[in-house]
Amino acid sequence: MDWFTKTCLILIIALLALIAFRPMIFPQGVEAAHKYKYLAVFPGIVQPALDKYAADGWELAAAYMQDIINGPVLIFRK
Repeated sequence: MDWFTKTCLILIIALLALIAFRPMIFPQGVEAAHKYKYLAVFPGIVQPALDKYAADGWELAAAYMQDIINGPVLIFRK
């Protein structure tokens, strides 16, 4: 291969790598719905966290298990 072909291939590889890795280098911001405020809580014990935030007017929007070590994640909205 001559130098021109090698240069073109390297340029193509570099540009494709830039396109592929751009989301990891410059992640896009996300916004929740503007009429709600969201709060993620990583409680050790779930029931006291539910009682505390429900008393403050927060509504439980979602709950999922992050992993066994850290326990559940509770997402509240107000």
